[in-house]
Amino acid sequence: MGLVFFLSAVFFLFTSLLGDKSLLHLQRMQGEKERWMQENERLREQNRVLREQILAVRQDPFTVERIAREELGLVKENEVVYLFSPREIRPGDGFTELGR
Repeated sequence: MGLVFFLSAVFFLFTSLLGDKSLLHLQRMQGEKERWMQENERLREQNRVLREQILAVRQDPFTVERIAREELGLVKENEVVYLFSPREIRPGDGFTELGR
């Protein structure tokens, strides 16, 4: 009788620590759940920012113009664009920094 109890206890201990529904498996699953919850929160925040950007593009003409200028390099009709290479402007060429 004692042997049956001992073997049952060993079996129970073995399955509770190493089986499909073991404590170790449960702990891993809880860690994975926490990581997924953090990832979901990060994606919710990213979606919020993207929704704000979409709303701005749909409703704010200045946002559309800023994107057209900065990202697409577009200019308005009759505008003149001057491009300077940083190597072409040297200290002492008669240029001063803004605010000085």
